[in-house]
Amino acid sequence: MRSPVRAVEASGELVRLGEIARVAIGKGLAHYAARLGYGAKGAAGEESGGQGDARRLREALEELGPTFVKFGQMLSSRTDVFSEELVDELRKLHDAAGEFPAETARRIIEDETGRKVSELYASFDDRPMAAASMAQVHCATLHDGTAVVVKVQRPGIEATVEADIAVLRRIARLLDASVPSMRAFNLEGLVAEFSESLRDELDFEHEARNAQRFAEANRGEAAIFVPRIFAQATTRRVLTMDHSPGHRLDDGTIPEQQRPAIAQALMQLYLTQVFEHGVFHADPHPGNVFLMPDGRLCFHDFGSLGQLSPSVQESLRQLFLAVVARDADWLASAYLGMGGATAQLDRAAFTKDLSQALERYYHQASAGSQSLSAILQEFVRLGRQHRIRLLRETTLLLRGFAELESLVHDLDPAFSSLEAFRAYSGRLLRRAFTPDLGIANLAQVYRMTMAGREAAAEFPVTLRRLLGRLERGEALFDVRHHAGGSLERHLLHASNRLAFALIIAAIIVGSAIVMAAHAGPHVGDVPILALAGFVIAGVLGVAWAAIALRSGKL
Repeated sequence: MRSPVRAVEASGELVRLGEIARVAIGKGLAHYAARLGYGAKGAAGEESGGQGDARRLREALEELGPTFVKFGQMLSSRTDVFSEELVDELRKLHDAAGEFPAETARRIIEDETGRKVSELYASFDDRPMAAASMAQVHCATLHDGTAVVVKVQRPGIEATVEADIAVLRRIARLLDASVPSMRAFNLEGLVAEFSESLRDELDFEHEARNAQRFAEANRGEAAIFVPRIFAQATTRRVLTMDHSPGHRLDDGTIPEQQRPAIAQALMQLYLTQVFEHGVFHADPHPGNVFLMPDGRLCFHDFGSLGQLSPSVQESLRQLFLAVVARDADWLASAYLGMGGATAQLDRAAFTKDLSQALERYYHQASAGSQSLSAILQEFVRLGRQHRIRLLRETTLLLRGFAELESLVHDLDPAFSSLEAFRAYSGRLLRRAFTPDLGIANLAQVYRMTMAGREAAAEFPVTLRRLLGRLERGEALFDVRHHAGGSLERHLLHASNRLAFALIIAAIIVGSAIVMAAHAGPHVGDVPILALAGFVIAGVLGVAWAAIALRSGKL
């Protein structure tokens, strides 16, 4: 029997689906709503245009609220799945919301931490410095005088998100069932990926761990400042961290003569994050990167942190180096290492397309257009044509790199990402040939060294024995049979048993075919030939087993 709670949840999902259908119809997407069973039947045949539909979809997502805005933003990173028109439009989605009362923020802080706001902070500014769909941020001061910012989760947002995720799952299933062309996008998989990512974003303790991981990875980088996390005032719904006194890189306050050096430092730091640390900021837009008064670069908002496995990191190294080397075959191998291809992949055709894209890129680069993220997006477009799907961590990196390159070009329009990587590639290759050796790597080196030492000590003796046997005309290897009797007799017995087993199997298969075809005379509904065959096979099998058991050599 269906539980009352689940019945209410299902009812709520249907109501929300109706709301979504009404928004879709209102935005001119009735042909999609009709396919899900909503709206007029004739609407399914409406004409739709790629760019017009993309714009209408963006507007519909904005109207449907924060979960759908976040979902659209996540889809905008999947350039390996969706068209350029849709991705470009979804990137225009803005995560903005009105402020909620300071009294509510204070109550959430006290409920979460179990302490009064006055016990946690010497001062707390009731005016939010920023508000977004998931949280708003207040300035505060700790009792030791440290300036901090306090991020407070929007009330009720977690329940709203969970309800909308359930609706998105239902929509994905409906589209999968009713629109065959949608199955190639694996919408259910995308919703599952999105729900995991959004739940992480709603868990501020997860963001705190990300910030600490990022700080640890960049501990040796003097040019980076990472805000500290204050654990005593941080929970799943409240995050307290250093308030950085810097300013945005795009606010126009940076002197013109300093911009090229800052652009170079920013790109160098990002390449180091990706290729050396394997941990990178996945959303380096202008609001998340500040310039500190002392010249250091400060990264904010660690809800989205990319982490590369060693194998993907190596594939990325090879991909970037293949671009520098203009080697399309190497490039294809590296790209395939970053994702998965179908069994129908035509490797030669994919390599040819990559070669042509590389040549176009270098031709454009010689004319002054040198966007490295543009050629990476072209590789993704070609991969999409050849049904190659990238790993999530790779798509996060490509989105992050595109945002960073845009920020760098705003600082210095003449900046060349390709030349920056060429300059960095020497350091990358030196690191590949002389990696940093931690305790684990040193232990492996020790093991290999000792094994090599033992093999080297034994080698002269072993070589002398082999040469002696060759000089005496003896075989280098002996094949011995220890089971007793001649090897020839044992092989003969084995082949006889195999032949006998094959004969029995053939009788059984033949009888089964006669049985299925109902061929020949019958006894009742059973063919006589099939029955006789099964009886013969059974007698032979029992006789063979009895002989083998009597000989003791089954």
